[in-house]
Amino acid sequence: MALLALAAPALAAETFKCFAPVEQKADEQVMQALPMMQNHCIRDVHEGRAAVLLPDASRPIDEVAAEKGLSGHLWGFLDAQGQLVIKPIFDAVGDYHFGAAAAKQKGKWGYIDLTGNWLIQPTFDEVQNFTQSGLAVVMQNGKVQIIDHKGVQVGEALDELVDSATLSDGVPARLRLDYKTVLLSPDGARHVASDKMEILQPFGSDGLFIARDADKGYGIADQNLAWRVAPQFKRIVLDPRNHQLALATSDDGITLIRADGSLEAQKYESVKAVTPQFWLAKSADAFTLLDNNSAVIAKFDVATVNSLSYQGDYVLDKSSKEQVAVYVPGRKQPLSLPAGSLAFQQDTGRFLITTKGDQQKVNAIVAPSGGMIGGAQSVGWLAQVADAEVIDGRLWLRNAQGITVNIVDPNGKALLTQKSMTTLDGYRIDPVNSGATNASASLPVALIHPIDSTSKSGAGFVRPDGSLQLDSKWLDIQPAADSDESDEGIKNHYIVKTAQGTGVVDEQGKILIPLTEDHISPFVQGYALDYLNKKLTAIDKNGKHYDLPNAFEFQSLGNGWFRYRETAAEDALWGIYDVVDQKLISQPVYQSVGHYSGAQVDVQLPNNLWGIVDQTGKTVVEAKYGSVRRINGALWSLTEPVVAGTPESSVFTEVVGTDAKPRIASTAGLHVTQFNDGRILATSASGQSWLLDPQGNIQLHEQQTKISAVGDWIKLSRQPQEGYLSAQGTWQIAPVIAVQSSAFAKDRALRTTGQGTELIDSKGVRIASMPTGQWYLPLASDMSISYDPQDDIATTRYVDATGRQVLSVQGKGSQMVNGRAVLTRDDASKVWIDMQGNVVPDVNYSDLGLLSDGLAFAEVDNHYGFVNAQGSFVIPPVFNAVSPFDGNVSVVSIGNTSMLIDTAGKPLARVDHECGIQVLYGAGSTRQWPQEKPERCSKPEAVSK
Repeated sequence: MALLALAAPALAAETFKCFAPVEQKADEQVMQALPMMQNHCIRDVHEGRAAVLLPDASRPIDEVAAEKGLSGHLWGFLDAQGQLVIKPIFDAVGDYHFGAAAAKQKGKWGYIDLTGNWLIQPTFDEVQNFTQSGLAVVMQNGKVQIIDHKGVQVGEALDELVDSATLSDGVPARLRLDYKTVLLSPDGARHVASDKMEILQPFGSDGLFIARDADKGYGIADQNLAWRVAPQFKRIVLDPRNHQLALATSDDGITLIRADGSLEAQKYESVKAVTPQFWLAKSADAFTLLDNNSAVIAKFDVATVNSLSYQGDYVLDKSSKEQVAVYVPGRKQPLSLPAGSLAFQQDTGRFLITTKGDQQKVNAIVAPSGGMIGGAQSVGWLAQVADAEVIDGRLWLRNAQGITVNIVDPNGKALLTQKSMTTLDGYRIDPVNSGATNASASLPVALIHPIDSTSKSGAGFVRPDGSLQLDSKWLDIQPAADSDESDEGIKNHYIVKTAQGTGVVDEQGKILIPLTEDHISPFVQGYALDYLNKKLTAIDKNGKHYDLPNAFEFQSLGNGWFRYRETAAEDALWGIYDVVDQKLISQPVYQSVGHYSGAQVDVQLPNNLWGIVDQTGKTVVEAKYGSVRRINGALWSLTEPVVAGTPESSVFTEVVGTDAKPRIASTAGLHVTQFNDGRILATSASGQSWLLDPQGNIQLHEQQTKISAVGDWIKLSRQPQEGYLSAQGTWQIAPVIAVQSSAFAKDRALRTTGQGTELIDSKGVRIASMPTGQWYLPLASDMSISYDPQDDIATTRYVDATGRQVLSVQGKGSQMVNGRAVLTRDDASKVWIDMQGNVVPDVNYSDLGLLSDGLAFAEVDNHYGFVNAQGSFVIPPVFNAVSPFDGNVSVVSIGNTSMLIDTAGKPLARVDHECGIQVLYGAGSTRQWPQEKPERCSKPEAVSK
């Protein structure tokens, strides 16, 4: 919620300055012609009242003076004569707006009138100022409301998901609504983010998220969207190389957050992931090697850090002349390798290979478990290694000729003994690549093939323990599954060739299809081509045969469908044949045919356009698309033909079901992704989004809500809305999403959409389209303003209430009020200009305001005073900070003193910092508050001013 800045200023104990640089954005400061410095001890005057921070009226003055800083001070108000008309009894206050000021007591906010009496009792958690429409935004028990001057809610209750509401001055009143983030967990449960929480990305092992609070900074949220780590950091990021720790930055360094959300106590100057398992952190006195739990593994000096190298998961320390220390994941103490050992040229991930000597022969292998081969102990076959590859979690080592030297398992065991290597002489062994990341304890490690069948007989397996399983009757063996095969069962089967014929065995060598076939090709989509009695047939994984028509080429599409070509001609077309039902689906009319699934297949005609046919060959989706992609068994993505040079965001795609009915209509820049649970997220270039279940039913689609993926969670971000309220709290101009609007000024407002900016009246009717650019309409201004450069030159353009550009000047101009604006030139000097852009009069200052009560602030040599309409100083430039005149009074500050002055420069009141407290004096230096000074003020050594 857009809260007021109502807290007491932080005044440093050693300076107690009553002024500070303005915190407003630079463009807003220039636009409103506000001074660059602001007052603190007395705040600027609003509606004849100026907030002032003084000792608590309800406590003894000596007790207040004894507290640190200004913690014993509260807020009251001065009137335009400098009199303390509201005693300091409030914890915090806002400025007066339309007869009411926000005030806080005992942790709750309410509103007071000009006498300091409660206009609306303090019952709210957060509040904003009252606006010109007589309405204000408040928050009570987590719910945002709009109230009138009686504290009664007006209009319809706001949506419970409203996170913040901002109400502007002007009539009707602009209302912007921002919404809380909603997350859907993979089980479909709905979680609403706490106030101001923005979920950014998943983190850690406990379903945590990096999140940001708009006011407090970055933290870690749990699955219930409660803060696991309170928002307190400037940022929290993940290292691209390693997501096991999060790096949280604050003013005092980097804090590491573990994957369970706990914080490391030590803070570091810098931290980076050096391997997927180790981090290097720098502190003031040392470098520290950390593991993924932020535990300290070793400490290094600068010289040692410069000798470190990194390979795969490992860190090598070469600083010692006697040895190379190798830090292994999961081990507290490093392993030792002979001095001069270097990492192998290939990165083998969880295994480490090192070499030594001029010829860089392999001298050691370190396995993920920490087990080591070689090192200080010589192993003869290591020197033969020229190439290495990790397959299914095992390390395959080959010589320069590509022949396998050995296979090492994750525990550091060499599977091939000297005996087995002797047995395998004359054989070739090929890895069984199941695609697993970890070594299997049951599947074969490798297939054994005789290189020369005349000198060697038998083929078989290398088992996971390194033993050999050879069958002398087997002439050769190969995987039964093609690389595209999706059937997991077939992936663990093998085609075996014997003198009597060919068949299929399982991973143990058990015969599944008798070894009597002439030839069996690898299985694709559950079917293989098989020669039986010199006739080409199809065969399934159970060994059942199916006849094929007479044709030149066949390819399995799945579910018993085969595409076929009748000739070997390069441009021969494809037909479709169903071997299970023994029927022709389609004559050869297709340039290409995709994979069969869900009783449908995608086909491409000779004109290169794609469509979909069903199990009878009937066209389900007309072939008119540039591409067709299967999303899952129930949905298709259809993309229109792309014209060369067309950006991806302009290409139209639609989603249809297997019934050919649309699920998402043709949409530009549609992008489709799938979650692990089958749900589908579709997003368009324009920001629309859809969430579908695996069957294609739309679960979520709202024009005003952006749906995005956060890991396996779904993030729902409802877009902000802006509209205009009447004094009764009803919509006078209905809210619109994705717009930027201004407050109404003199019956005009700006509204910006993707199509540009327009000027509207109080009914929301467009008066005129604005010129291209970013436009502003300040409340007091006669005209709209743009700061868009023209020909790379800083320029301010002014447009009147009819949408007509009436002025363009070089530099940055303020709002035009009563025919005059402040213009900031390229050299940062400021002048006044009129509605024709003329400088009036010809004077310039380093800071300058607009005339108010006949005077304007002006700065010379870092000091402010006030000038008249002719630009001459009437109040000398002696102040560090000033406010524009309001009701013939202004607040000015010098050092640790703030004063209320009139248009003649006469002080009406002042606040000094004396002996630890703020003291208020009247026009004649008569002390107004506190009524008595602290006892310590009478001691000379305690007096400070």
